[in-house]
Amino acid sequence: MTRDPVPGRVKTRMMPALGAQGAARLHAALVAQTLVTCHASGLPVEVALDGELDGPFAQGMRAGGATLTSQGPGDLGARMHRALRGPGRAICVGTDCPGLAVDDLHVAARGTEIVLGPALDGGYWLVALDGSDEPALVALMSGMTWSTGQVLAQTLERARALGRAVRLLAPRRDLDTPEDLAALAAGPACPPALRALLAPRGR
Repeated sequence: MTRDPVPGRVKTRMMPALGAQGAARLHAALVAQTLVTCHASGLPVEVALDGELDGPFAQGMRAGGATLTSQGPGDLGARMHRALRGPGRAICVGTDCPGLAVDDLHVAARGTEIVLGPALDGGYWLVALDGSDEPALVALMSGMTWSTGQVLAQTLERARALGRAVRLLAPRRDLDTPEDLAALAAGPACPPALRALLAPRGR
């Protein structure tokens, strides 16, 4: 799931460090990095886009082999519900986790339980489940306090209340704040395509 890289609308918490244009460039690079990983997994890739399905950003993703759909209306939970719903195993990732690995996707695809990728900020960077499990979709996607440090804990509590088994992947860092920028830039695992975009304005 992602959105068009419109300056001032994406990565807004990065704007004090990178500016609106720099934050939009970083967003576009994170989308590209995520798509490289998803395509390398060999799994079908569908992008649920908040943006223009016929715009240049969408056309570039489509040319790379992704199928595109609209996220549609509603809060994050409603849009994730829509993206995950359907027959068979479904995996949903955002584009804020540059540490996403092919192995993460393979583990999520093979499982029969709910799989979550914990984020260091208390959310999650991946969720996978049976897309036809409507009770689980409703429980995990409705009435959640999104964009808070309680999302993962609430999700685990609701999954277990339903009696669903949960598997947790390794915790990873989402790239949301200037502090996250600094941590990623200082780490040896920073993707080369992102490193040049991480320097704050004026440097």
